Amino acid sequence: MNGKNHNRKNRFWNLALFGLLPLLVAACEDPAPTDYIPQNVVTAYLIVDQPIRGIVVARSQAVADSFKYSNSVIRDADVRIIEGANTYRLQYRTDGNNIGEYYLPDTTILVQPERSYRMEIALSDGGRITGQTVTPARVAWVKPPRALLQYPADTANLPSPDSLSFEWTAVPKTREYIISVSCVDSLEYGRYLTPATEEKNRRTSSVINQNARRRYNETTRWAFVQTSKLPLVWFAYKWYGLHDLTVYAPDPNMVEWFKQTRFGPNEFNALLSTVEGDGIGVFGSASVVGQRQFLLKNQP
Repeated sequence: MNGKNHNRKNRFWNLALFGLLPLLVAACEDPAPTDYIPQNVVTAYLIVDQPIRGIVVARSQAVADSFKYSNSVIRDADVRIIEGANTYRLQYRTDGNNIGEYYLPDTTILVQPERSYRMEIALSDGGRITGQTVTPARVAWVKPPRALLQYPADTANLPSPDSLSFEWTAVPKTREYIISVSCVDSLEYGRYLTPATEEKNRRTSSVINQNARRRYNETTRWAFVQTSKLPLVWFAYKWYGLHDLTVYAPDPNMVEWFKQTRFGPNEFNALLSTVEGDGIGVFGSASVVGQRQFLLKNQP
């Protein structure tokens, strides 16, 4: 991402020094917002030892329009996943919130590690999109995270996070790992205690900075690491209560796309698209290991 930021700075200075006249001339010739040409967008990840699911085929919308997810989804695509001599034709389904996905109905067929998978999508307008990924080897815990944690009472003098350290197996050919800490239930707290109570959940801290403000309501924190051993920090937990801590060992396709969509600026770099044909997006894979945790409050 540093290289990307450097290129953006170079483009800025080039425009500032040499582009003023062309910009002024072109100002009255800019196309109207109604001239926007939509792009097909694919988001597809295969997770080792899990069924094939969660593949989204959509069409981008103009910024001048009110975004509506149901208007973006492409429901009539022919989506196939190919592994060796096996070809799996996926079906489309939607949930009560009209969030749709392509999936393989046979859930006994699981994604295998260290295999090459190809995706082929045929659109009703004749367009075609393809992609390929090689799934990573399995990842497992060496030292799993603790299932029960006590948030320190003195938040101004946090102790060394020895209780937060954990370790997983190093996966061959994987240089970066994705870590997520997700609050499973930001509302309820006491129902998970023994005996259960009616106590509600709350945030660990109300302090946020400018960079975190746009993701303030998201229940998951994400991070990248280049090691298979990590001491987590208390800041990773946005709420108390029930959490899922997950380690992803991703292929390069997933890493580059994920960096761009989660940590990059609000723009798209076509060079980081890992699908070919009449669309942009990602077809990647990862092996995953996780732990359910409960974070006790430091005070009622």
